[in-house]
Amino acid sequence: MKNNEDIKNVEENVCEQTNEKNNAPEIGIDRESLTDAEYISALEEKLGQTMAELSSCRALAMRLQADFDNYRKRNASIGEDMKALGQTVVIEKLLTVLDNCELARKYLSDEASLTGFNMMEKQILDALEGFGLKSVETEGKDFDASLMSAVERVKCEGQDGKVVEVLAKGYTLCGKLLRPSSVKVGYSE
Repeated sequence: MKNNEDIKNVEENVCEQTNEKNNAPEIGIDRESLTDAEYISALEEKLGQTMAELSSCRALAMRLQADFDNYRKRNASIGEDMKALGQTVVIEKLLTVLDNCELARKYLSDEASLTGFNMMEKQILDALEGFGLKSVETEGKDFDASLMSAVERVKCEGQDGKVVEVLAKGYTLCGKLLRPSSVKVGYSE
């Protein structure tokens, strides 16, 4: 067991190292003017206030954390939406190139040129399919206003309400309609 002088030296050493006397937390209770019971009661009241404040701070911290998580998720979602929008804009521009490929094919008579042209068009389509592009199948099917745009009605026996000619292919991108097919629809009298 240490003697009193050793204890006093340790206390002074700790006080000097931490400067405890000058940095003691102010609790707003004057110990000197209170009895022990009053002091304990005042400390208990102060402890209750501090516990309530701690609970409030914890609740605030949890709300702030939840708000930040929601902010992070919302920004990630917006980023994905912007990426998809950018892809959509580029793919829509390339669809006009594919339309022109269809027109250009009619003017190619050389078999070697036509083969090379078909390979190039297939590469473009394969690349776009990698992004989720699919063509809308319309030839010979019943007219579907959600996927097709009727440009003209053509009198055609036995083809009532059916697509008889596709003027421009339609496409979906990741399951959403990107461009409707422009078609001629048959009717009979």
